[in-house]
This record gives sequence, C-alpha cells and structure tokens, in this order.
Amino acid sequence: MGAAAGFFLIFFGVTSPSRIFYAQNMKQTLRNALALILVAAIWVSCHPRYRQQSMQYGGYNISKVVPDSMVSGFLEPYARKVGETMNDVIAELGEPLQKKLPDGTLGNFLADSYLAMARVKFDSSAQMAFLNNGGIRLNSIQAGPLRRGTIYEVMPFDNLMVILKIKGDRLLDYLHHVASEGGGGIAGVQMTIRDKKATGVLIGGEPLDLAAIYTMVNSDYTVNGGGYSGFKALPARQTGYLLRDATIDYCLRFKAAGTSIKTSSEKRIKNVQ
Repeated sequence: MGAAAGFFLIFFGVTSPSRIFYAQNMKQTLRNALALILVAAIWVSCHPRYRQQSMQYGGYNISKVVPDSMVSGFLEPYARKVGETMNDVIAELGEPLQKKLPDGTLGNFLADSYLAMARVKFDSSAQMAFLNNGGIRLNSIQAGPLRRGTIYEVMPFDNLMVILKIKGDRLLDYLHHVASEGGGGIAGVQMTIRDKKATGVLIGGEPLDLAAIYTMVNSDYTVNGGGYSGFKALPARQTGYLLRDATIDYCLRFKAAGTSIKTSSEKRIKNVQ
C-alpha cells in the first residue's frame, strides 16, 4: 500500500495509522516466509538422498570372560534341573542306530516311533510314516542307555505331527519325490528306487493301489511345502504333537515294559541304480 493511498484512507476516516502499519508488516512477513520456503526447497533438491545398499560387520575376539557370580547363582538351579532331565534314561538301545541312505536304522527307528504313537494317540488306522532325512541331526546313536537329551540332539526342531488322507496316485508322486532325494526314514512302506523313481511299492505288505485312500503320518514342515508342495490341498489333521515327543513317548513305552529297542534290519528302500 503506497503512502498516498494510506494518507487518503486516514484523512477520510476509513482506517487508522496502526492498521496501515499492521497490514504493511504482514505483507513483509509473508514475503520473508515465502523466501525461506523457496530456499529450503532448493536446498533439499540439491542434496541427494542416500539409501543403505549393504551392511558389514566386524568380528571381535573375546580373550577373557569374567563370570558374573550373581547371574551364575541365579541360573544354577535351572541348569541343574535341565541337566537332570536331559540325562534321564528313557530306553535301552539293543543295537546302534545309523543315519544312511537309501534307508538306515536311525531314520527307520524315528519313523517307527511316529507311526506307533500316531496309532496310539490319534488314528489307529495310520498305515505309514515318513521323515525328511535332512532333519536327522546326528549320524548315529550308540547301543546302550538312550538319554532324553540325545533325542533333542537328533531332532532339535519343533516339528509337529500331521496325519493325512492321501490317494494312491498322489502317494506314488510323493514316493517318487522321496526316491529323487535318495530315500529316507519310512515305516509301513517298502519300495525300490530305479532311475530316481519309486517302483515295486508295498504298503503294509500289499501292492500300492492308485485308487485307494491311505492314512499317512508326516511332519508339518513337509506338509506345508518344505521340499514338496503336493500336500497343501489334502485333508490334514494338525495334531499339535511334537514329533520329538512322539519319539520320547515311544521309548518310554519300551522302558515301562522292561524291554530294549530293536529296529528291524529289513531294507525298506532298495536302490538298484
């Protein structure tokens, strides 16, 4: 607003000098704010934004550890209790168990335990059980006292038992997958691997019927697509029962009966390649 216009407005009583000054001050303040916004926008546009592309870390050697007596004292009762539990003898092994392909006594022992406990606890009609050979984390168990902690070493993962209803043709497809992997622990099934395919399949001693419906015991890892995707659409019973607990319960049944565990030496999977 010019000086002459301001004088005109004052003279005729339209406004007062303080109002004119206030209006002029507001205009100047607005100009300054706009100038600051413009400068900030230019500054931001001229400075590139950085995104993390990689991360590195360095290793540090710890040469000396000083125990904390307070922490050690707090943990000691729990450590002692866990040690007692893990050292508990749950069965006697009548022979050493070995992890091997196409099948081995250790894998078959675990599969036997799954099938037996599935029949006891969930479905007496269960006909077969499988496990992923890669899930067995010990190569062998010696004959003699079998401790609870050893089962945890063999099976450190919290995989759960799942019971499936599966048609014979889909079962054969899964057995082809087992054959392509070189075999593994099984119970209730016999077969031959030829050219990485399952042939001569017997279920409970009877030839596989492609049209029949079978009851299978497997792990939630496999059923949910771990290495094989053919189970996802099948009717499945999620038991919530840890496979590791199934093996422990299986062993305790032998202990209660006063007998040692002996795994059949039959070749459940033969490889003729």
